[in-house]
Amino acid sequence: MSELMVRHIYRWDLDKTYLRTDFDTLRDLIRTALQTPEEKVNVPGVVTLLKELTHQNDGSRALVTFISGSPSQMRPKLERKFELDGIRPDVFILKPTLQNILKGRFRAVRGQVGYKLDSLLRVREGGPSAPETLFGDDAEQDAFIYSLYADLAGGKVDRDGLFEILDRAGVYSTTRASILERYARMRIDGNVGRIFIHLDRHSAPGRFWVYGPRVVPITNYFQAALVLYADESLTLEPVLRVAAGMMREHGYGVVELANSFQDLIRRRHLGAEAIERLSQDARGSEAVGGLPAGFVERLLGRVRALAPRGGGGATRGWEGPPDYVGVLEADRRLRETIEAEPGLFGRRQ
Repeated sequence: MSELMVRHIYRWDLDKTYLRTDFDTLRDLIRTALQTPEEKVNVPGVVTLLKELTHQNDGSRALVTFISGSPSQMRPKLERKFELDGIRPDVFILKPTLQNILKGRFRAVRGQVGYKLDSLLRVREGGPSAPETLFGDDAEQDAFIYSLYADLAGGKVDRDGLFEILDRAGVYSTTRASILERYARMRIDGNVGRIFIHLDRHSAPGRFWVYGPRVVPITNYFQAALVLYADESLTLEPVLRVAAGMMREHGYGVVELANSFQDLIRRRHLGAEAIERLSQDARGSEAVGGLPAGFVERLLGRVRALAPRGGGGATRGWEGPPDYVGVLEADRRLRETIEAEPGLFGRRQ
């Protein structure tokens, strides 16, 4: 590992967070498994954002870890995909799906809580202490897992509470024991910050309010870049390069990007001050990444026109941690309702 100081750690899911992946049916799974690295498609803006977050020349480095539910047999293809994208993860963990099947651990094939939480704690155990930002999606339980991980790192969940959560989540006893052992050794530093959840399944953002303002649901990575800019984790130019790439490679226009900006203000993840700061930072700056002249002015003009009256950005009052057992119970009841009356909810989630 480089001797440079680690300034930040970024932890990513893979499917539906980094890659556009469809695995709702057996046919989808087979098609995904047979795809070549060249056929795999990125979520718009993700590669540019990841490169901007990690390639800052300030005498330090950022670490990138990927923890994915994809089976370990896909490693060669996925590593080749990273190579094509110019991404070099420091840690890349895949799920031992075949091993779980051979051992009869069928709940672990689809379940993610035990696998991902144990993996997060294991990587943290052997890694440096630095601020962390996490990226996941709404297809599984990333918001739940990441929030629990953050609260464990912040000392907000005790051992008895963790045991009950894992028991209610149906985590196998061996995995539960591993998690509890890692928990007993883990450092408490409160380093886990933002958690971004890519709404691949178009879940209602309000579904994630239970986790507090730390969790930010996003519909695209321009939104993530804006929040990181407001947090002063990114400067303006990287944000504009994300926007430029999405316009050039994925067909986004000023209208779509302005709507994304305004959506964050409406949901109170950004305040009106973000508009003014961006406007000031953009004065006198040259076009970035091939953006058309006057892009920032047109973007902000539309955002101002759409912004809610009476200000915005006031953070909701929040007292955490969430009631994780209650969240699991609510999810269980929802699944039972969907299975009983799937027509009420459209495609099964």
